[in-house]
This record gives sequence, structure tokens and C-alpha cells, in this order.
Amino acid sequence: MSEDQLNRLSRIFSFEKKLRDAQSFVEIRYTVTNELRSIAPFMYAFFGSWTKPNSFKIEAISDIAVVEQTSATTTLAQKIIRQKLQEGSPETHPFSLSKDALVPAKGESPLPDQFLWVPCFSTQKGPQAVLLLVRDESWTEQEIEYIRHLSNSVGHAMGSLKENNFFESAAKLIRKTWFQFFVVAGIVASMFYPVSMSTIGQAEIAPKEPNIINAPIDGVIKEVYVENNDEVNLETPLLEFEKTQLQNDYDLAFQELQVIETELLQARQSSFQSKEDKALVSQLESKIKLAQETLNYQKILLDRSTIYSPAEGVAVLQDKSLIIGKPYNIGENIMVVANPSLVEVNIFMPVKDSITIKKDANINVFLDSDPMNVIKAKVTKFSYEPEIVTQNLLAYRVTAELIDNDTPPRIGLRGTAKIFGEEVKLFFFLFRKPIIFVRQTLGL
Repeated sequence: MSEDQLNRLSRIFSFEKKLRDAQSFVEIRYTVTNELRSIAPFMYAFFGSWTKPNSFKIEAISDIAVVEQTSATTTLAQKIIRQKLQEGSPETHPFSLSKDALVPAKGESPLPDQFLWVPCFSTQKGPQAVLLLVRDESWTEQEIEYIRHLSNSVGHAMGSLKENNFFESAAKLIRKTWFQFFVVAGIVASMFYPVSMSTIGQAEIAPKEPNIINAPIDGVIKEVYVENNDEVNLETPLLEFEKTQLQNDYDLAFQELQVIETELLQARQSSFQSKEDKALVSQLESKIKLAQETLNYQKILLDRSTIYSPAEGVAVLQDKSLIIGKPYNIGENIMVVANPSLVEVNIFMPVKDSITIKKDANINVFLDSDPMNVIKAKVTKFSYEPEIVTQNLLAYRVTAELIDNDTPPRIGLRGTAKIFGEEVKLFFFLFRKPIIFVRQTLGL
């Protein structure tokens, strides 16, 4: 072996040692584009990462610290490399191009026409980079063999610095035929797995067995003494109607009674002398009874103008400003006095999402104020006919009681409830709506 060959082998060993000692891709790029010249002389070396042909990028050029991607020479080299990648050239080989195709821009020197195409592979991680060497002289077989050997070292060095990509490994696994077969078989088998049919509806915490305060008289609300969610005791004043007309009617009935009593007294005194006055006494006594009943009725209305709490609990009402001054008819609902420890859940199940519901069906309630925790409940009753609820939604009303009622939620809280129905196959659970659409539209 000649001295020149020994020196070249020594440089090859030194080059591979530098690749193994490299701590970053920057060191590898510098070593490849500059240190390789001592083994196989060249004028230019273009080096870049190779993952996909359309995303290739030149990252290092010999004798240049920073690569200018917009320069004419870099653009021309990028075009040549992409063309070779599209051709699918996996082996190290020389090639040449015409001088006319190697002029970067008008007024600039053309590139040499002797190229060496050097793809760098990693045995474990596939293609890593591409090296394009350019010079004026033709490449010898011995130089090509040296470069081919070193390209594997470059690919291995770059692959060793790359961390294992979970998504790349997953993509390779997915492309395997046996894996696809088992996935399809698992999906088909899972379609026969029994699951509980379920639907989603709007939920609201409502009082259970509340004391509903209705208007006892026709009138206008003058004053409301409580706020929403205030605690009230038995006989606590809640609200008061306008009393002016009621008081006038009572005073008028009282005065009418006094007039009749006076007439009766006069008739009794003169009844001993006149038969006509004696007959008038019985008529006036009847009028007194009627006037007394009228006075008592007016007294009842006057007493009812102030409404007191019928039980202990909390007041549930609208904004006071919406109640004061509003006229009410007898029987109209004004407010509610409820026991805060006795609550239930009102659920509105949209007609388009309705399912078969049975009594004691399980329900999961997720309140907007505490969406991370689930409240367990069960169905107690449900309506057979839908009704119009908020947002003009046609829905069935479902009432449920809480299973764990130790710490009941506050009345008025809203959220979402998931109602579980009978068991069906997973296929029907997933494709229920498309099946309903086909059956109702096409009649199949």
C-alpha cells in the first residue's frame, strides 16, 4: 500500500472520529462540508437534511458560515438536488450537466459540471441527508468508493442525534398489513358491544314540594319585603298589594252598616205605634246581615293584601323591580318559598334526541358552576307530551331525584344532564341518527 493511500486512510479514520464526537447537527454539517475535502477534493459542497423531496433544504455550504437561501447559487443547487430526489437516486454516483444549465444568474460564474450525488442513510432511521459535491475534474472510482463508505457514517451520525419520533414509529406501524387487519377486525367486533343508550338535555335544580305563593286577590304589588334566595320563617311578611281601593271599599261597607243599624234602631222604637215600622224591622235586620257579610268580605280582602310566608325556607322570585307595580289576577304565581334541602332536577330532553326512558333510569348531571364533578340522579317521572321551553325548543320534561342528597346544590343552578336508557349495540348507538334520517326520509 502506497504512502498516499495510507495518508488517505488516516484522514478517513480521523473524519469518522469527528463524526462520532459531534455533539450537534451544526458540527456534523461543518465536518462534512469542510473536512471531507482532504479525502476527495472538490470545489463546492452542498449539504442538507432529507426527509421529503418537497421539504428539502440546503443547510450548509463549504467555506460559507451562513447559508443565504435566496442567493442564485444556492437556488440552483437546491433545484438540482430536488430534481435528483424526484428521480429517486438512492446510490452514490457521479453525473454531469451542460454548462448552460449551470449558470446561476446573468453575470455570475457557472458551477463546475462534474457532480457527485451522495445520499446519506441511517440503517435504523432511514434517509437523513444529501451531499452534493461539485468540481471540474471527473470523479475516480476510488474516490467514489471512499465517499460511499463515509456517507453511511454521516447518516449514522445524524440518526444518532435524532430522538425517536413517536409519530413516525406509529405511522410505520399503521402501514403494516397485519396491524391494519387487526384494527379493522377490532372495530367490527366492537360494533356488537352492548352499551347504554343515552341522550343529553338541559338541566335545572328546582325545589321539591315547594310552597307556591299565588295572588289571593286582584291587585297591584305595592312592596316586596324579601330578595331572591333570602331565608324566611313562618309568618314572615313577603309582599303587600296596593290597599287604597280595598281600604275605601271597607270604609264604605262599614259606613253603610252603621246607617242601616241606625235605621233599625229608629224602626224598633216606632214599631210599638206603627204596624208599617214593625214590618220594616225585619227588612232592616236582613239588610244588616248582608251589610255585615259585605264588611267581613272587605276585611278578608284587606287582610289578604299582605302575604306572609306559609313555611320556613328560602324565597325564590324574580327581580323585585319586575314584580313591584305589576297587576296580578287571583291565582297567578308570584313567587315560591322552598326548602333548600329538598331539591330535584328538571331536565328538558329535545324531541329530536329523545330515547325510551324508564322510571329509575340513571342520570349524570353536570352543573355549569361545577363541571368537573358529576351528580348522580334517577328518573322519578316524565311527560308523555312535549312542551315549548326556552329558546323555542320542543322538549319532554323529565324529573329526577338526587341519589346523594347530603349536600344538595343551590336551587336555580343550571347545567347539562345525560340520561341513560336501555342497552343497544355500539353500532346502533353510533349510527342512530343516520338510521333515523334514512328511515324517515326514504322510508327504508
